[in-house]
Amino acid sequence: MKKIIVLLAVAFCASSYIHAQSGDPELDYIRKTYSKDKKTIVSEYMNLNMADSAKFWPLYGAYEAGRQQIASIRINLINQYVSGYDNLTPESTDKLVRASFDNNISLDKLNLDYYGRIKNAIGAVNAAKYMQLEIYLQTMWKAVVQSNIPLIGQLNNTQQH
Repeated sequence: MKKIIVLLAVAFCASSYIHAQSGDPELDYIRKTYSKDKKTIVSEYMNLNMADSAKFWPLYGAYEAGRQQIASIRINLINQYVSGYDNLTPESTDKLVRASFDNNISLDKLNLDYYGRIKNAIGAVNAAKYMQLEIYLQTMWKAVVQSNIPLIGQLNNTQQH
């Protein structure tokens, strides 16, 4: 727990020192916030021995590939919402909301699947530790997005339906 607190402290003190962008907005946010890349944060937080590291990192790589695909879809949905919010119709709104739910379900399924895989590889406590960090980062990203896009009720040109 101390390490996550230290990471948070670093986040607020060092965020202006980030220069590189990856093309993955979630990863860019993590880098900006923590001034480290996500793998470094995970490595420091997990603090695995050599044997567990050898089992964990291939799973992490596969997990990240799946998560990034889901994140790309989510970012596309956010862009659709932002670019079309002046012209939201009941149909377009419903389509975006349902797609958002589907995206969240896909992420939850990915998390559940990889929790099981990681648990089988390095134990339940380490798997839970990783998932707790991962879900924390995902929640933080979602909070940033929510705080930076207008709520439907705040939109001037949206029809009430």
